[in-house]
Amino acid sequence: RASTTRAMASPFGDAGAAKTSVDPFASSASRSRTSEATTTRAKNTVDATPRARAPAYRAWDDVEVFEVPETLRRDGAARNERFVEHVSLEGLFGATFADAFHDDASFRTDVRRAMRKDLFVPDENLSAEANAAMSALSSSVHVNWFESRTGYAALSALFASRGIEDVTGERFIRALGGLCGEPCHGTLIDIASPVGARKIGAHSWHQDSGYDRLTVMLGFPAAAPSESMGLPSGVGVFSHAVKLSHALRHPSAPGAVLQWEDVASARDVRLDARFVARPAFARHREIIVYRDSSILHSAPDVAHREAVWRFM
Repeated sequence: RASTTRAMASPFGDAGAAKTSVDPFASSASRSRTSEATTTRAKNTVDATPRARAPAYRAWDDVEVFEVPETLRRDGAARNERFVEHVSLEGLFGATFADAFHDDASFRTDVRRAMRKDLFVPDENLSAEANAAMSALSSSVHVNWFESRTGYAALSALFASRGIEDVTGERFIRALGGLCGEPCHGTLIDIASPVGARKIGAHSWHQDSGYDRLTVMLGFPAAAPSESMGLPSGVGVFSHAVKLSHALRHPSAPGAVLQWEDVASARDVRLDARFVARPAFARHREIIVYRDSSILHSAPDVAHREAVWRFM
């Protein structure tokens, strides 16, 4: 029980959960190097297409903090000094759990499936077919993690079947959700992604609420490594981020989604590549925690993941 208590402590406090000094948004030399693409032409073909070049992404410490213009700042906002924390699965649940999560894509999928069995509540006004479609792994689901009508039995059974005897389903969900601290919404969204890399036209920068509350993300990487898609190692799992010098003035009711495009005068302020940070998923880097008011975030410019869980 003691380890569970530590896991639920705020990661921004001095008594936070198991942490690493390695920044989750930083990239090692092997990730930051961009291998030079080579152009391959088939015999007797004039217009062969060059192979994709792995994008060069800046390490977190090299990404500049965006200086929010005073006209866009929340009244009385202090300067943001912290932006993300990182918590490892091994620190929360031990090496056996972390090994299974990293080494076996089918186990990661089974974790998502068991969570839906434990937390998804069918809509009584819909047909069985409609509820099945809503809870399918290809669909994103929005659930309450505070309560489980099964007592988290499906997750507990899955972990026991893999020899992970010291982690129950309840401990797993509550330790992750507890990283949100207090107060929290008690919501969990399993954001499903299509198989393979998916490009978006442009980032859609936003905040989920603009509150000074913590959001927790657990990444579920795709079975194929990101390098096979021309991406640096681990990139494409987590949301991308812009570090904000100060909290933004909210243009609508508190708690509503804040779209950067809707912020007063934001159209005149360019968020260029200097401000875009792309976290990399890796061992000891499976979870990111951030204060919603301290960053803007967006789906990755190239998403390569099975899913990502977002606790609020």
